[in-house]
Amino acid sequence: MGRQFWLALAVLGGLLSGVVEARAQALRDWGVVVLPGKAAGGMSSVAAALRAGGARVSVPSMSYTSGSYRTYDATLGEVAAAVAHLRAQGARRIAVVGQSLGANIALGFGARRGGANAIVAMAPGHQPDRYLDRTGESLKRAREMLASGRGSETAGFIDVNQGRAFEVRTTAAAYVSFFDPDGPALIGRNRGNLHGAKLLWIVGSHDERARSVARGGKIIIVPGGHAAPPRVGGDEIVRWLKTL
Repeated sequence: MGRQFWLALAVLGGLLSGVVEARAQALRDWGVVVLPGKAAGGMSSVAAALRAGGARVSVPSMSYTSGSYRTYDATLGEVAAAVAHLRAQGARRIAVVGQSLGANIALGFGARRGGANAIVAMAPGHQPDRYLDRTGESLKRAREMLASGRGSETAGFIDVNQGRAFEVRTTAAAYVSFFDPDGPALIGRNRGNLHGAKLLWIVGSHDERARSVARGGKIIIVPGGHAAPPRVGGDEIVRWLKTL
């Protein structure tokens, strides 16, 4: 082959290398905390897309994935520790990305701790104001325990995940903090008090519960149900963060 062919090939290779490098540096100022739902897992493709975009990424082990709960505030403290770690690594801007219960926690962190530049709520879940008919008796018992000074005691209470009720063992104080319909886990209140953080929702077209709370910010609808956003949303998050 002629010299011109090899020269053109070298130029093309250089251009492609530059494109890859530019993509890898696009989010170099960002540190991103990625939070799973109750079942853990499922967010690996999101984390991979963010890393490919140049972001520093933390996927902390959250206490609620172990089948129990700490208090809502203590759970936000787990996120704060991950944020501090990213800042220590050099991140100058912070995003918190969560799926299902993780989205609830991301919104809660933005509203109650502050310090995040962006919040991404994927398939937001855990709506304590919407299933009192199933959790009401457990909540009453947990409140009574709390009022009698037994908030740190562990007992069995009813939890709900995507319409399925089951028993979870946790402290009365933790249960009240997560399941009080006027408590800190209320999505509607938290989404309106994000201290200036930009907000992105990614919800499935068939996930009516999630779509019902997606208000304000930018909303992206993807095909599918509750599990769809983490499978297809990673690149959407990268593109959105690049615009901020």
